[in-house]
Amino acid sequence: MLEQLLNIIAPDECLVCGKEGVCVCQKCSGSSLLVKKPACVMCNRLNTTGKTCPNCYAKSRLSGASVAYRYEGTAKDLIFAMKYQNHRGAMRYLAARLPDPKYQAAAVVSFVPSDGRSRRQRGYDQAELLARRYAKANGMEFVALLARVRHTKQVGQSRSNRLKNIQGNFICHKSVIGKTVILVDDVITTGATVGECAKVLKLAGAKRVWAVAVAKG
Repeated sequence: MLEQLLNIIAPDECLVCGKEGVCVCQKCSGSSLLVKKPACVMCNRLNTTGKTCPNCYAKSRLSGASVAYRYEGTAKDLIFAMKYQNHRGAMRYLAARLPDPKYQAAAVVSFVPSDGRSRRQRGYDQAELLARRYAKANGMEFVALLARVRHTKQVGQSRSNRLKNIQGNFICHKSVIGKTVILVDDVITTGATVGECAKVLKLAGAKRVWAVAVAKG
């Protein structure tokens, strides 16, 4: 109700052309939002399904990932607005365009938790907001499964450093035995973070882990 009222008082504007009504109008979306082709999210080898290739799966235990856009241009601007400006219109827009879930039956939706300092500064976790909307839109159960026990800066780090730094950062604090987990995040860069989350969830008994994200860097 509050969001509907805000849309009337201060409607969103297209980030590209300024047209009132939505964050990116239909005319601009086709040219400014670059669709991400299916690929192994860890090594970027193209495929037709988004599954993790055998070599990367052995290291990460992530079954695969569905990603909406490439992390550039308008997609990057939308994510920045959602992440750092508390732009709820951008969050709604991106949540509605997350890829359709795989393994919808008997799956639960969770998210990659933000660094604690970042969450305190923003007052919210953008991945959690996306995951909650995604679960509701697809008639699935939302469960907060993961918590960070260590906080290491990943932005600007090389792939090898990201893989090293992220180890031991997460714990699973709820039962996932025999469950399929759809793990939502805003941006996947090297895949190190979602891969570590997948390993933790698999060790906790998850049947499979599939990532869903707005964009891939």
